[in-house]
Amino acid sequence: MTVEKLQLTLHATGLKNIAGLGKGTSDPYAIVTLLASGPGEKPRILGKTEVIKNSLSPKWTTSFLFDYSFGKETHINVSVVDEIRKQSDKTMGSAVFEIGDILGSRGSTKAKKLKRSGILYARISKAPP
Repeated sequence: MTVEKLQLTLHATGLKNIAGLGKGTSDPYAIVTLLASGPGEKPRILGKTEVIKNSLSPKWTTSFLFDYSFGKETHINVSVVDEIRKQSDKTMGSAVFEIGDILGSRGSTKAKKLKRSGILYARISKAPP
């Protein structure tokens, strides 16, 4: 089984502003979790992106590196969250992507609609050496 190091980048468009009346525009960031793909495995948080202030179409620059075994179904969960100062952050939506689906898509980019509103894009490329 060939194992390759891959790099995931994310952006979103058309997110719903959930900041609340008189509180400006949402400040989104994303949390990426590699889901368990077999018995005895546990989900692993790959990390989170930077916060993009006042944006409903964030283009995050943080990328995530992970090992991928070709032929093995591998899922990632991406949660988009609004950072709220002095309170709990609020979830704006989440989507699950299968790595093979992303790699098989044109431009190695896959889009998923979020429940509330907006579209989340995941792009995979070969990790730089």
